[in-house]
Amino acid sequence: MITDVSRERLARSIVALLDEAFEGPKEKWSWFTDVDPNAGILGVLGSLSHEAASTRPGPDRSTIVAHAEHVRFSLSLANRAVRGENPYATANWKESWAVQSVDEAGWERLREALRQEYRALREAVESGDGWLEPEEALTGTLANVVHVGYHLGAIRQMARSLEGAGAR
Repeated sequence: MITDVSRERLARSIVALLDEAFEGPKEKWSWFTDVDPNAGILGVLGSLSHEAASTRPGPDRSTIVAHAEHVRFSLSLANRAVRGENPYATANWKESWAVQSVDEAGWERLREALRQEYRALREAVESGDGWLEPEEALTGTLANVVHVGYHLGAIRQMARSLEGAGAR
């Protein structure tokens, strides 16, 4: 039997998935990440130096920095959507990959900006502000959970490759 899902129930599920994607699982089990303490994207990024994160994994391949900036950009669009804008029609996704390397201060700023965008979206979902309507805001919010999961996996694999090459 199909029933309507309450906004509160849907919000709890989205927040749980966002939290796991960014902070790692809160329990000894997980929905989709490893159960390591720093399994979320913020923990993985925090374990890397700016040099390692700025290292290209191969010719014409994007760095971990670029993946992190791309995720931050995506979250910023979702946050604009929940505030009533429609940023997707004019979003420059190619430009979201432009930053490939950073210095130490830039790495700190990027990780903090990513954390702030995540927290803003999380707060909007928890409070019910703007993410359920219009449909673009809901779809953008849900898409970000999937999108972050994809990039978390890509970043983890890149970090493991760098670790094998001696960069950390």
